[in-house]
Amino acid sequence: MYHLKEQEQKRMNNAQDEIDLRVIFKQIGVAFKQIRNSISYMLSVLLKRSILVLSFTALGLVLGYAAFYLTKPYYISSMTLVLSEIRNEFVENQLNNLSDMINEGNIVAVSEQLNIDPDAANEIIEMRFHNLDEDRIAEDSILTGSPFKIELSLYDNSLFETMEPALTNYLENNRYFSKQKRIRQREIESLISKLKDQIESIDSVKTTVASPSGPVNGFVYGQPIDPTTLYRESLTMYERQVELEAELDQLDNIEVVNGFTPRFRPTGPVLQRFLIIGGLLAFVLGVIVALVLEERKRSRLSY
Repeated sequence: MYHLKEQEQKRMNNAQDEIDLRVIFKQIGVAFKQIRNSISYMLSVLLKRSILVLSFTALGLVLGYAAFYLTKPYYISSMTLVLSEIRNEFVENQLNNLSDMINEGNIVAVSEQLNIDPDAANEIIEMRFHNLDEDRIAEDSILTGSPFKIELSLYDNSLFETMEPALTNYLENNRYFSKQKRIRQREIESLISKLKDQIESIDSVKTTVASPSGPVNGFVYGQPIDPTTLYRESLTMYERQVELEAELDQLDNIEVVNGFTPRFRPTGPVLQRFLIIGGLLAFVLGVIVALVLEERKRSRLSY
């Protein structure tokens, strides 16, 4: 008896599952039918109101072209810079401050920070930047001395030549950067001065050994004089002096790798984009108007 009841319960559960599946499939079929009917209805309305929809689309294309014509041309170019041993996040913070001033339209502050005319500052549209090696380091590492790119959007393409030194000086004149530069500069200049004195002293000894003006016993501080060693030591010091002088010439914290590329043709606006957006929006509006008019017509006929 127990087994009979269990089998009967299983048959009831299976029948219930089959009923539920039929209901679900039926609902899906109804939904697809409604979608098909809606699409068919919309297509029929478009055919009946095609002149209206095409008129709206043509008007949208005209408005898109007018917007393109009225939009001021702009130019986009980028420059690549590299840091000395400085954390990139310091430069990011400084450029973020400048970008905020530009986005807020604070022309006076931008002019003062970049040391350019207010008219030139007013030609800046947008500034973006990013580190080129940002994806090459671990998340818990600090990015230091990595190259980064600044992308600038301007209304006047002749200002790219001016903006390159303006941005470089803006970063270089950071108080922290300037302090580190002065410290390193004094250190290098002190080393160069000391090397020059040592080289001059060795040269004096070499002259004395080569052309003695009096009795020479060939010893300095109890050690025999070896002219070869003197010449070698003098050459080593001179090479070190040249290296330090070259380092002094390249002491800037910011170095330009690739400057802004001159732009002759504007980057934007793009006519095709204006036409597509204008035509598409007008087409959608025309379809909505056509559907509303058709619904009103059907409502009047139903009364």
